[in-house]
Amino acid sequence: MSCKNLLLILFAFIFLVFTKPAEAGFGISPPYVSNDNLARGSVYEKKITLVRGNPDEDLKAELTVNVPGANDWITINRGLEFILPKGEKQVPIIVRVQVPKDAPLGDYKGNIRIKTSSLEALQKGTVSIALGAQIDVDLKVTNAKIFDFIVRGFRFLSSEEGFVKWIFHFPTKITAEIQLENLGNINCKPTKISLEVYDENKTHLIKELNAQKMTTVKPFETDSLKAIFLSDLKAGTYYIHYKIYKNQEIAQGGEGDLHLSIVPHGTILGYEGATIFDLPFSEKLIILALIVTVLAISGFGLLKSLKKISRKK
Repeated sequence: MSCKNLLLILFAFIFLVFTKPAEAGFGISPPYVSNDNLARGSVYEKKITLVRGNPDEDLKAELTVNVPGANDWITINRGLEFILPKGEKQVPIIVRVQVPKDAPLGDYKGNIRIKTSSLEALQKGTVSIALGAQIDVDLKVTNAKIFDFIVRGFRFLSSEEGFVKWIFHFPTKITAEIQLENLGNINCKPTKISLEVYDENKTHLIKELNAQKMTTVKPFETDSLKAIFLSDLKAGTYYIHYKIYKNQEIAQGGEGDLHLSIVPHGTILGYEGATIFDLPFSEKLIILALIVTVLAISGFGLLKSLKKISRKK
């Protein structure tokens, strides 16, 4: 056997003894962070999942951000170095992009490189084969205000029947919780939410209601918002057909049917029903008139007292 062949065999033996076999498959999903509607001051988050085919050992993951002009905007929830634990095939990370309020408009392209290596090999000082992957980054900062969303869910929270206190009629407060994915770069809420209220068997339409108050969802987030409806509906079960509008059209996922149950007043412990701010306009005027009357009487009494003091002097 030639000297050259002996050297090749010896090299192969050393390689097999002192190196760790590569992981059977390593990847990322999705392999990109892309958003072309970023506004100045906005925050965008993207979930990336690191996937291993055979997680039979702990791996050390090291990330390097290379997005010229935007490196300081990008952070990873787990940091730039972390452990991929043994036994876990999928490890999620959150890439967060926080655009400064004075960021120049334009495109920002680059990547986030991920390198993994055997933690055991590093601790023992032996050689291992490093595996890697790359997340492509494509961002654009724009002045345009984007209003867009998808409805991901709709449900009613517990509701109590309205009540009368003194001469005031506190309405039935109906609260809906809407799961909404904000695709735009501004705080978002539906243009309108309407309810068609039927009897339980849907034999006749009782009334139509529109949301009077709504909270919002932050840009690029999926979160729940609350919509408040006020009515004179009594305790009972109703069939509801709801419509959620984006501008003049029904939003994607924004139409459906549900049952609504309203229980008698005082049934739910700690329930927060309607307040004086939810009273009918005519009754708000009565309260305002009472307040003005009390203030006028108090002011007249104070003025009278001041005159008496002035005369004594």
